[in-house]
Amino acid sequence: MADTNAIYNSNYVGAAKGRPGGYAAVVDASVDIKSLFDVKKTIKDLIAANPGKIKSLGYISEDGVEFSLDLSSEDKNDWGGNAISSSISKYSEAAKVTFLESAETILRVIYGDDNVKVETDGSITVRHNPRFTAPRIYIFDAVINETTVKRSIIPIGRIFERDTVKQNSSDFLGYTPTIKCMPAEVFDGDTYRDVFYDTTKAAVTPAAPSQQH
Repeated sequence: MADTNAIYNSNYVGAAKGRPGGYAAVVDASVDIKSLFDVKKTIKDLIAANPGKIKSLGYISEDGVEFSLDLSSEDKNDWGGNAISSSISKYSEAAKVTFLESAETILRVIYGDDNVKVETDGSITVRHNPRFTAPRIYIFDAVINETTVKRSIIPIGRIFERDTVKQNSSDFLGYTPTIKCMPAEVFDGDTYRDVFYDTTKAAVTPAAPSQQH
């Protein structure tokens, strides 16, 4: 067990990698969001417990997931031009990721449910238009080292940006959306939440949202 009185603790240091058992998933709104806070369960476990309601988003590129923050502040000055107060005027967060599979679930996330049709012969037809911004619940699982797991839960993720899809002989064909994390009432106005779990410690259920809407 980790020494909580230690000045330094290597258990909390490491490069983030995709967690065995699933890197990312999209979650149906009918799933109790509190259940996603049990980080002891992998995405594979969650899918098994919620058949058809939680779907894996497959392979992710080696760049992983980039969580960005767009923050601006505004100063209030006195007559002499001295800043006497400051407030946040803009706050938004987003997750950027490259999905590597051209599977139905990923195509629906990228292009919108109504724009993806599975034909009777098994082929998939994708329509291209602006109707792809429907909100979804996303989870991303990473391992920081051999003992620490991190899960990011986005209750309202909407795609407003997509990078160019490159088709060449040297790179994987991938789909790179920027998922904007919208403030969610179920998370008391938070844009998303991270849950960390140290497997060397006794099992403790992380604090879940106080209420669900």
